[in-house]
Amino acid sequence: MAAATKSLSFAITASTTYENPYATARRFSTLDHLTSGRVGWNVVTSYLESAAKAFGLSEQIPHDERYDRADEYLEVVYKLLEGSWKDDSRIKDAVSGKYSLPDRVRAIHHDG
Repeated sequence: MAAATKSLSFAITASTTYENPYATARRFSTLDHLTSGRVGWNVVTSYLESAAKAFGLSEQIPHDERYDRADEYLEVVYKLLEGSWKDDSRIKDAVSGKYSLPDRVRAIHHDG
């Protein structure tokens, strides 16, 4: 749909409770590029007991713990999206087959 239109934006619901921040950042970064910035994230913490069981837990993570995790999760995703790639790190060189310059991609150094 993103390729077929230039006037629609896309919002995706993604939980901070059961997924890894790195995987989420990769997905949203890709979607951001494919849609030319027309992507949004509906952040949820997954409150259903059935969701917890589907991910192998015997019960739901308590509300306050889910929200504490969500705060840190958003901090990590933001660091990955905004702090790990310098503005000039992407080169997309079809001849060499390089997409980026490794020395311009940096670790986020998150401790959490």
